[in-house]
Amino acid sequence: MRQPALIALIDGPLAADTPGLAARRDMCALHPRAAGSPADRHASRMAAAIRANAPEAQLLGFSIFPGRLSTALATVAEALRHAAASEAAIVHCSFGHGEASPVLAEAVAAVLAAGKLLVASAPARGAPVYPAGCAGVLSVQGDARCAPGQWSRLDLPGARYGACPGSPGTPVRGASLAAAHFTGLLARACMEDGIEAMLQTPSFTGRERIGPGGPQAA
Repeated sequence: MRQPALIALIDGPLAADTPGLAARRDMCALHPRAAGSPADRHASRMAAAIRANAPEAQLLGFSIFPGRLSTALATVAEALRHAAASEAAIVHCSFGHGEASPVLAEAVAAVLAAGKLLVASAPARGAPVYPAGCAGVLSVQGDARCAPGQWSRLDLPGARYGACPGSPGTPVRGASLAAAHFTGLLARACMEDGIEAMLQTPSFTGRERIGPGGPQAA
């Protein structure tokens, strides 16, 4: 088995006792009550979903949400540039901006030029979001066919891959959680047979559709 993968998680502030947390860098001034905030809870759930598929993975947290789940594009770009310069093999973004931005595109390009994988969440409906919409990014949306250890090859305009969106009634579900599950699968593949081998064996291929018996392949 290879060394545990290091993942740059760009999200809210991870608590010091988060399992697998190697280090945290705050890209913004945090709210005095950031602990227990929506940003804190979102980040911790993304970290847990990643490590559900790769328990040995290590996390490098980049805090871009001070408390609320909103931030400036400049803060996102700075976090991406820091992630590009880090030793992380995978950079994870469970968020999206509604408009393409040259600043964001340049930061994404820096991550990819550094030889890293960049995973980002993409909504199942509506216009593209960024960084998922940037060239070279592994864009992921929720696919109800997928269990936590499964993924799908969709090749849709908004998302190339699908993964488990979480169970009904869970605090966070949808594209954000699906992307985190997919990142965990990539991290596990890094430590086992390699990512190229993983990407040859999707659990499902093609668009999800809802039939009389539930979600089906198109």
